[in-house]
Amino acid sequence: MTLEFHKLTTQIDQMGQSLATLKEDLESKTAIALQIMEAYADPAFVPHIHERVQDAVDKDAGYRGARPLDEPIMQVYSPAELPDSATIIATDGSQILPTAHGAALYYLLNIGTIIVRHGSGEPPTIISQPYLFYEKEYLMTGDRNLISNATISARRTIAEMQALAEHGWHHRGEARPLLMLYDGPLLLFPLGQEVPDRDQLYGIYLSAMTRLLEIKASLAGYVDRPRSTFIVSMLHLLDTPIEEVSRTRLTTSGRIEGLQDLKLCERFLNPGERTALFIQMSPQNKEFRRNGGETHEIAFFYLNVAGPGEPPDIARVELPMWVVNNRTQVAEIQALVYNQCQQLMTRYPYALTRADELAVVKAEESRQLNLLIQVAMTRYGLDTEQSAKQSGKNVARSGKTRFKVSNGMSR
Repeated sequence: MTLEFHKLTTQIDQMGQSLATLKEDLESKTAIALQIMEAYADPAFVPHIHERVQDAVDKDAGYRGARPLDEPIMQVYSPAELPDSATIIATDGSQILPTAHGAALYYLLNIGTIIVRHGSGEPPTIISQPYLFYEKEYLMTGDRNLISNATISARRTIAEMQALAEHGWHHRGEARPLLMLYDGPLLLFPLGQEVPDRDQLYGIYLSAMTRLLEIKASLAGYVDRPRSTFIVSMLHLLDTPIEEVSRTRLTTSGRIEGLQDLKLCERFLNPGERTALFIQMSPQNKEFRRNGGETHEIAFFYLNVAGPGEPPDIARVELPMWVVNNRTQVAEIQALVYNQCQQLMTRYPYALTRADELAVVKAEESRQLNLLIQVAMTRYGLDTEQSAKQSGKNVARSGKTRFKVSNGMSR
């Protein structure tokens, strides 16, 4: 049965009205946030903001916002001159999840890597590396259940950082700066109890980052259209009297609740410009610092990647502290990332776009893989029958509409 759109017209209209009201509300909150930000924009306020953040931490108030590094919170930085040469390496990954209804139980990770030699005129080097997992130890948990999708996603994330470190090491002697572009936040998302090898994965991830530190690579995580509220949370803290700071008061962002950093940055960042550098005051970042050292703590800035004359397009760029401590590297990253975003109309880094193209497994490729697996199973005398449920899905999704029914009739 197809989607009956006529039954959605009223709901769609109500949705439009709701979004229009929300836009007006956010514009009002953006104006308030800018007023707070301007009140603390003077460089002399940076130590005071540090004290307010530390007070919230000391009170165990659950503060998860930003802390400025050493730059005024409303300072804007124009892009530095683009380096004549650089080596840019980007990775991305995709997966085929296991299904209990297929001919065989397995999952696949595919890691795409591109190496761009900026300024050389040479074509990029492209690499696609698939990994097939079918052994019991990779597929089952200790209590004999199938591993979760979250576990496979975590393993893919770690594999992406491992590939970045491996290729960075092999190309460490090429043109500098050596920019390593990672698709998404650098802070490893919390690995829950459903990920059985979470401690091992966490250690591998940090080790891969350390390998990049050893070759003095410029590691950057790129977050497109971020929904983060780090700066907004900081402004709410500054707007709250110090004697009233508590976990309850910081649960929301008060009179600017619902506002995202993105909307705020759209008001004062021109194309190519970045914000000040900030530290993420999150438990994950604290864990990174504790286990990886001060060099692995994550900082960030927001960057307007829009082209000249275009509406703002805000991205968040995350950097480890070993990069932040070298402001020349920060300037190079800002210039190179912005330049990468100008190479495509989508204003997304060219290298990451190509890495994604290399990593993604298309539906037809997935079908071909299943066919190859079935051929191999037949060769060794194994049963290749799919479950009735999977067979039914294959028919339904193939676009065919004829089904056999039990009385021998068809329709």
